[in-house]
Amino acid sequence: ELTNHTATTTVSAEPRQWSFSLRWENDTFGGTDRFYTDGIGLSLTHTGPSWMDPVANWLPWGQGRRTVGYDLMQAMYTPADTTRIVPDPKDRPYAGVLTAGLTLHVDRPNSYHGLKFITGVVGPWSLAEETQREVHSVGRWGRPQGWSYQLENEPIVNLAYEYRHKFRLAGHRDGWSAEGLPMAGGALGNLLIQGDIGGLLRAGYNMPDDFGITLAHGMGNMPPPRWNEGAESRSGWGFSVYGGAMANLVFRDLTLDGNTFEDSPSVNKNLFVPAAAVGLAIGNRHFLASFTYVFWGKEFEHQPEYSKYAAITFSYFF
Repeated sequence: ELTNHTATTTVSAEPRQWSFSLRWENDTFGGTDRFYTDGIGLSLTHTGPSWMDPVANWLPWGQGRRTVGYDLMQAMYTPADTTRIVPDPKDRPYAGVLTAGLTLHVDRPNSYHGLKFITGVVGPWSLAEETQREVHSVGRWGRPQGWSYQLENEPIVNLAYEYRHKFRLAGHRDGWSAEGLPMAGGALGNLLIQGDIGGLLRAGYNMPDDFGITLAHGMGNMPPPRWNEGAESRSGWGFSVYGGAMANLVFRDLTLDGNTFEDSPSVNKNLFVPAAAVGLAIGNRHFLASFTYVFWGKEFEHQPEYSKYAAITFSYFF
C-alpha cells in the first residue's frame, strides 16, 4: 500500500495534462421544448500536483492519477405548456440553475472515483429567463410566458460522488475492442439528494484509455485519457459507439420540490426515475467529440411522458 509520501511523489512525477470541454444539452434534438430544456457547461481540468492533494491523501481511495476540474454550468427547466401566463400547478415549475463546480477525480487503470462540490444559485439570479428569451428571439420558438412564476433565489450547496469500474470484454486497446463500465453514485445537498446505479457498454476502434462519457448530470466531464508509453503511435483517429442505463432514487430535487425556506411552485416528484442513453464519440490524442441522446424517465406525477434531449461535448487535450 502506498504511503502518503510515496503517493505525493508519484503524483509529482507525472506530466501534467490539461483539458478544456464544452458541453451543451438541449431537448430541441428530441423535438420538444419542455422539462429539462437546456444546459450548457464549460470545464477546465488538469492532472498532476494541486492544492487538492491533501484532500486526496486523506481519502481512502485517493491514491492514483489525480485530476482537478473546475466548471461552470447553467440549466433551465420549464413546464410542458409554456404559453400559459399562469403555469399549470400540476406541471413542472419554471426554474433556472447556475452553478460552479470543483471536482477531484482519482483514477487507476481500471477504476475511477469522482468527488464534486457544487455551489451556486437557483432562481432569477441564474439568468435562465434572460438566456432563454435571447435564444428564442433569434429562433422560431415562441417566448415562454410564465417565468415570473419561477422558483425564488436560493443558494445551492451540494456534493456528488461517482464510482466506475472498467472491464475489457473483447479486443485490444490499439485496435477493435469492447468494454463494460458499471457505475454507482449519489448526491447530497439542498439541490439534489439521490442515489443512482447503472452502467455503460462501448465498442469501437482505437478507443481512448478513459472511463467514458457522462450519461447525464453526474460529474459533468470525466478526466482526460491516459497517454502511456507508445502514446505517439496511437495519435491517429478512433471512434466508439456506446449505450447505457441508470436507475435513480430521487429523495429531493429542488427544481421539483420547490424552495427550501420559501413558498414556491412545486409538484409531487417520483422516487424512482430510470434513464438511458446512446451515442457516438470520435477523436484523436488532442480532440474528442461526442453526441449522446438521452431518455429521462417521468420525474413527477401527471408528467405526460418521459423527457428526451441530446448532449454534445467537445474536449481539447493539451
